[in-house]
Amino acid sequence: MFKFLSLISLSVQSLSQATQGPVLMPGPVMVGGENDANGCLIGAGYTWCDSHQSCIRSWETPCSDNFKDCNDCLNKQAQGMNIACPVECSNIDTIVMPLNKPNGAKATQQLGTVSVSYPNPEPMLPTDPLPTDPLPTDPLPTDPLPPTTPMGTVCPEVMCMMYCGNGYVQDTRGCQLCSCLENIPYPVPRPMPPIPAPVPVPVEGDAECPIPITDCNNEYVCPKVQEVTHCSQGGIPGFTTYKLSLLIKNPIVRTIYAIYGDDDGGGINERPMIIPAAYQSPSFNSNIGGLNPYIVSIDHTANYDSWLTMNLDNGDPYGTLSSVGIDFDSWTNIQGIYTTDGAIFTTAALDLNMNDEYVVGQITIPNDVVTDVIMNFQGKIVCSGCTSRNTWTETQVVFHLSKPEVVDPNSIPLNCKSWYDGCNTCRVNNGILGGCTRLMCFREDNPYCLSFNDPTQHTGH
Repeated sequence: MFKFLSLISLSVQSLSQATQGPVLMPGPVMVGGENDANGCLIGAGYTWCDSHQSCIRSWETPCSDNFKDCNDCLNKQAQGMNIACPVECSNIDTIVMPLNKPNGAKATQQLGTVSVSYPNPEPMLPTDPLPTDPLPTDPLPTDPLPPTTPMGTVCPEVMCMMYCGNGYVQDTRGCQLCSCLENIPYPVPRPMPPIPAPVPVPVEGDAECPIPITDCNNEYVCPKVQEVTHCSQGGIPGFTTYKLSLLIKNPIVRTIYAIYGDDDGGGINERPMIIPAAYQSPSFNSNIGGLNPYIVSIDHTANYDSWLTMNLDNGDPYGTLSSVGIDFDSWTNIQGIYTTDGAIFTTAALDLNMNDEYVVGQITIPNDVVTDVIMNFQGKIVCSGCTSRNTWTETQVVFHLSKPEVVDPNSIPLNCKSWYDGCNTCRVNNGILGGCTRLMCFREDNPYCLSFNDPTQHTGH
């Protein structure tokens, strides 16, 4: 492994149907063409739906034979399939985004995890935009919508062998003609603006749940642990999220290009990489490089996914990170990672300064778990005319993870919007109490923040 890392060091430089179901009872024969084995009139566009046990037109009546769930149905519609979706699916926002497989992609290759790559930070929208409510500044549609059929009018059966995405033209009685409507002038959805980076939220009194930074005896770098959640609140219920980073201790440290675990070549002096079992986002999961901000805007719980990195937390849009020998598929909230022959490395190691903080991971673990993350690091040193090896190595760097203790439980965080004072619930604005309930309490409990303004805005302490 050590030889492998040395090689890395060198490379770094460089409508409905009249008859339902099968025709079992004698009766008049429908005119219109051939029927299939289930008695469905093929020429009128009917097919058999097993879940309905009837003949339906797939573009008028939802049939679960054609889809798994709302997301699957809406995505198939967006990709051109002519099927109807259940009414409740109209409340689901669906964004169709192409996936690629950069280095470290999830479970598609031996080395990594599938991740969404955004080489150009522009939002991806469905090819056919779904109608949306007008924005405040948008004019309302000027053309009237198609008239509905007047009550009492009996329209003839018309079998139009065509599908119209915007509906059919209707005559003066409101009856359907075999002609498609032009596009209805709904407002075109505006592109999603770029999402700014989270703004640090100041904490009253410097910190309510500080995690102290202690000095270390290492020669080159020291570990630093910060809390992403807020006093173990505001993230995944029952979990605390930590950010792991390195502080540069020695001025000769120029770059960091590898995080690894090895056995020193002989199996005698193991130097493993040990990562504990940690929360993995069920919707958008990344194992190296963090997540793109657009994904976090779709599902804020993805902000607390667990991953490793080399100073990147935006999803590695340019594919500069790779991994080898690490079984990320087995990393769950039950099983961790232990390797003596695996590494994460970068092909774009940047020069560092003494005041730089180098992010190496994010870990979300249950509040009652106390554990350590152990890693080894390697990089280049500042060297002019070196005649010997110009790399540095720091082994068995320990990041201690323990639920942060509340220093002052009566201190109200500035990003808290609802505060329980031990008896009543109060509104909060920038750390200042507003209106409160007026309950009579016979005992007083410990105060705490019930909810925060924006779960994605909590910063470390």
